[in-house]
This record gives sequence, structure tokens and C-alpha cells, in this order.
Amino acid sequence: MTRGCPSCRRLWPADRAVCPDCLVELVDDLGATVRCRHCGRDWPAHMQSCPVCLAELRPDPEAATEALGDILAAGGRLFRPEGTPAFADGPACTVLRLSARGPLVVAGPTGLVEAGIASAGGRARPPLTCEDHDGSVLFRLVTYEPAPDALVAFGADGAPLATYLRAGTGLDVRDETSAPVATLRRSRDGFDLIETGGGALAGVGSSDVELDGWVDDQWWLQPAPGARHLPVRTLGAVGLVLAAKVLLGRAWPDQLPAARPDVEGSPFD
Repeated sequence: MTRGCPSCRRLWPADRAVCPDCLVELVDDLGATVRCRHCGRDWPAHMQSCPVCLAELRPDPEAATEALGDILAAGGRLFRPEGTPAFADGPACTVLRLSARGPLVVAGPTGLVEAGIASAGGRARPPLTCEDHDGSVLFRLVTYEPAPDALVAFGADGAPLATYLRAGTGLDVRDETSAPVATLRRSRDGFDLIETGGGALAGVGSSDVELDGWVDDQWWLQPAPGARHLPVRTLGAVGLVLAAKVLLGRAWPDQLPAARPDVEGSPFD
């Protein structure tokens, strides 16, 4: 019987606990892996931390639970586990920033980060690319040249998903064939996505969020109760939320003015 060194890959008698050359603990299976609980990637069992997200690969269960609670309590986000398709739970999503001047991301209905948004300087200006966690393209959002204030989303295969055109305070939505299928119309609580010739399909809204002295608007979409389908595919619906951010929201967070210090005995008091 032998055990292997995960560092130098040499085999040693089973009664040894540590490789005499590398001083690394020996293992029974050199091919064993451990899965990162944070990002879902698998790594060789001898590794102590994930090289992608830097999370501990063998955290103490109680410490891990406490750390997870701290992350969520502070408004942090976890990433969708690897192996789960992006937006598997449907089009409900929120476009937001995880840090004051960080890039945009898209979170799903459970709060997990489903995808990242790549753009010049992190700004909400086209062209933008919605990327999976491995860097693969989910869709691209670019300027729609035939019309002013308009965007079009293309899938990873280059085929159009949907087109979004500014219409007053809202947006007109066309499907992959460029047929008008819905209108994003202002309502008391934000926006309603109204099907052409039909009723409300989803609610869309935005809210300002302050992060470290900067404020930015995050945008979300929630299908209406009883809505059986949307007239565009899931990624086209996600593209709509991103298009609303681009065409109706801020391109970049605004810095809040510094608070004026109180000066005792000021002649202006």
C-alpha cells in the first residue's frame, strides 16, 4: 500500500504521513478534488484556497456559516454555482453594481449573481457584453443604427434576440424578427411591460442605491403574476433590463457631495 504526495506526485509507503521531500501531507488518491463552496469550481484536494475567488476550500463549518451570514448582512452577493445554467430560474433579474465603482452584474431572483457585464470603464454605455462566470458570451448589447436612442441584443451565435427603442419616457420592444411585441410604459410604481394588443407581462423598476459615498440606480424585472410567457426569450428579457439602465438610467454612479463639517462659533450660524 502506498500514499501519494499531491505536490511532487511521488508515492511513499502507507505508514508515512508527510512527503519527506516536500513536507506536504500525503493523500490516498492523487486525483481527488475538492469543490469551492463559493464559485463551484473543482480543484486538486491538496489546495487550501480557490485560485479564482480566494475562498477557503476546507472552511470550518461554523466559521463558514458565520462568514456567509456576514456577507449577506452586509448586502454582499454570492455567485451562481458552476454547472447551473445562467438564468435557469427565468428572466426575473436585477442589474446592479456590487461596489461603488465596480462593473455591472446581473443577479437572479434568488440573489445569486448570474452573469457579469463587460463594458468600457464599467459604464452603462454600449457596447456591453453579458458574460457567464467563465467569460463566455451570453449576449451583446450594441447600438441599433437605424434608429436614434435604440439598442439591439445579439446572442452568442450572432443572432438577434430583441431590439429596444426609446419611446418618450419608456421603451418599445421588438422580438428577434423586429416585430413590435411590447411596450415599457411608466406606471405609478415604475414601469409596466405591456404586450402589444394584450395586458401587463411584467413589472420593471429602478431604485437608487448608495455605496461608499456614490449613488447608482439598479434596475429589475419581475414577471407579472399569472403571466404565462414573455414575447422575447429569457436573455432578451435580461437585455431589456440592461437596455433600460442604459437608455433611462445613469451611465456611471454620482458621487455624493461631502457633508459640510460643523464649525463651532461660525459667523454664519
